[in-house]
Amino acid sequence: MRWVDSPRGSRVARDRVVTVRGVDRRGFLLAVGLGTLGVLTACELSAAETGSALPAAPAPDAATSPAPGPLIPVLQHGAPDLTRIPPPDTVVSWVPDTPPLVALTIDDGVSSPVVGAYVALARATGIRLTFFANGVNGSWAEHQREMQPMVDSGQIQIANHTWDHPDIRTLTSTQLVDQLDRNNRYLTGLYGVDTRPYFRPPYMGHTAATDRVCVDQGYSVITWWNGSFGDSTQITADQVRQNATQYLRAGNIVIGHANFPAVTTVYDDIIRILQDRALTTVTLADVFTTPT
Repeated sequence: MRWVDSPRGSRVARDRVVTVRGVDRRGFLLAVGLGTLGVLTACELSAAETGSALPAAPAPDAATSPAPGPLIPVLQHGAPDLTRIPPPDTVVSWVPDTPPLVALTIDDGVSSPVVGAYVALARATGIRLTFFANGVNGSWAEHQREMQPMVDSGQIQIANHTWDHPDIRTLTSTQLVDQLDRNNRYLTGLYGVDTRPYFRPPYMGHTAATDRVCVDQGYSVITWWNGSFGDSTQITADQVRQNATQYLRAGNIVIGHANFPAVTTVYDDIIRILQDRALTTVTLADVFTTPT
């Protein structure tokens, strides 16, 4: 049995938190992911997150574009049926590791070329991604046309990360509601999907009071992680590769950031890791249902 952290700091059995979706409704392609930094941290303060200027990310070219490889379809079988309980205060940190699943969750979207590289990778390989988007970043509008078919099919899920990435612990309730609602309305207008109920607070800063506000707005599931790409700051391709090797494992929810280009240069290594470990990528919506 896996465990998840509750927002009060205790640990509760995952099978008392959410229900794993029926797994025979759809097969999943073995897919690819992103590199990780060796330390699990909250969204680290970076140029992207403090509002300072970012170095320009190069557009993907033939040298950095994803290599689809030969991909092996892997169907989900035998995922446990978990007993669900009602919100509030549901925090998820794991996905099932039998079958071997991994959830790749990508935050922010400061760099339009990096978002575009992820989209191209998804189209080429079948990777399944959950984007925790900040609507203030123009990348989500710039790549709407090519993303839309994958959003419509469920291959890409879009979840809420606030409008412009504040520490929500510093906001009033009214300000927090505005951050959630503004972002949701904008992303819904772009993609025709509701971002609820999944929410990731910037810097993973939240309190019982912010949880109540989020639940009242329909965000009953706060998504944590147990593997980090660490790329909210600029890291090297070698670090990405090393950390992908460490954290791309069955059961993990892995966090990355679409802010810096290093990850786009090592997709072939990531594909190889996922294939060698027979991992199937899933979105959060693929795996979890929430109480009605």
